[in-house]
Amino acid sequence: MFKAMLLICSLISGSGDKNSCIELHDTVAPNGYPSEEECMARIHEMADMVSQVLPFPYQIKYKCENSIQRTEHERK
Repeated sequence: MFKAMLLICSLISGSGDKNSCIELHDTVAPNGYPSEEECMARIHEMADMVSQVLPFPYQIKYKCENSIQRTEHERK
């Protein structure tokens, strides 16, 4: 499963500390999406929503994190 996450940082002068960034996690499918393509589609939806409520300038970074972890036994 791929979990959608955004990191949004303000680019306003003087706001370069860590408090000027927020991390957003998808609440529509908090357990993730079966494919990376579906996750990326959700990332685009989330970024569009951010642009409607957050004043510019800001920078968005994103990732679709693969939440499936293999055990040691499965790796052999």
